[in-house]
Amino acid sequence: MWTVKLLKADHVPSDFREPFIITGYRSCRCTVLTCLFSALQHTNETLNFWTHFAGFLFFVWQMYQTGDRYWSYNDPFTWAFTAYLISCCIYLLTSSWAHLFSCMSEWFRHVCFFLDYGALSVYSFGCALVYSHYVFPTDYMGTWLHRAFIPLAFINGGCCTMLACSSRLMHEGRLRKLFRMLAFMLPYFCCSVPLLYRLAFCQGSECEAESFPSHRRQFCWAFLTGFLYASHFPERLAPGRFDIVGHSHQIFHVCGMMATYSQFQAVSVDLVQRRDVITSLAPEASFMSTLGLLVTLVVMNLLIIASFSNYIWNPEQLRKIKHKQGRKTLVNLLEERRQVVDLPGEEEKKQV
Repeated sequence: MWTVKLLKADHVPSDFREPFIITGYRSCRCTVLTCLFSALQHTNETLNFWTHFAGFLFFVWQMYQTGDRYWSYNDPFTWAFTAYLISCCIYLLTSSWAHLFSCMSEWFRHVCFFLDYGALSVYSFGCALVYSHYVFPTDYMGTWLHRAFIPLAFINGGCCTMLACSSRLMHEGRLRKLFRMLAFMLPYFCCSVPLLYRLAFCQGSECEAESFPSHRRQFCWAFLTGFLYASHFPERLAPGRFDIVGHSHQIFHVCGMMATYSQFQAVSVDLVQRRDVITSLAPEASFMSTLGLLVTLVVMNLLIIASFSNYIWNPEQLRKIKHKQGRKTLVNLLEERRQVVDLPGEEEKKQV
């Protein structure tokens, strides 16, 4: 039976290490076949892969289950919803494969997560599309704010991909973490402003809308997702105890998936119940304003990612980046050494 030898944190390059995760690392020179087999073994990336790949399969099933009711290729009103569903599948699938294949080389690890960041920007734009077409407050439909919403979300999608990719080339530290969090959270927050306004300033029967409970649940899950990403809880409390099961990134994936599912439920209700109101206030959607824009953003993000990937293709540039990321404060070095030394465990395994 094919087995994958696992390493401790001090046996892999600094860019492959995760805060407070001590064991369960794969070699940074794995083959495609080794990566595939590692999905069935106990590594610190196994559940990172399965939480989003299972979410992708679940979401495809949900699309199949609800497709006849909520969307149709012959109905322009549902094209924004189709684009949203595609963006959900893109980000879940890209994230899962990025975690699975990120150990093939240092260059390939960067590229995997460049793609992951680009997919998240595409998903945020998909959210903006459905919010513009089905969720936007009726008071502002047809206004210049409504007309500017999608162009701004499109620009934001490209800029945040550049910001997230740039963060991988920065020094390790709080600023790098802040840049990456901004790249993830800014598009989501900006596209959610109309929904937050609608929830906060609803009037009369609108406050009893059937979609509101799911919208509120989405924000609860989203807040928990952001908290887990920033805090590294619970592994921060006991380094090494949650290396394989239960660390923050796995829970972060689950919470993010639950936020997406709550969002999907809420938008599905708004699409049906607000159709008459929306069609009377806003112009009919076109292919280019929905699916066409999504495809354009995908192509633009791929070009941005190709530029970053080409930049680090030069071994000299990759060495410079590695040197930057290897500079740590004395406190960080001592803390990392304490985590490795203090943790009892089996002898370090070496790559065959």
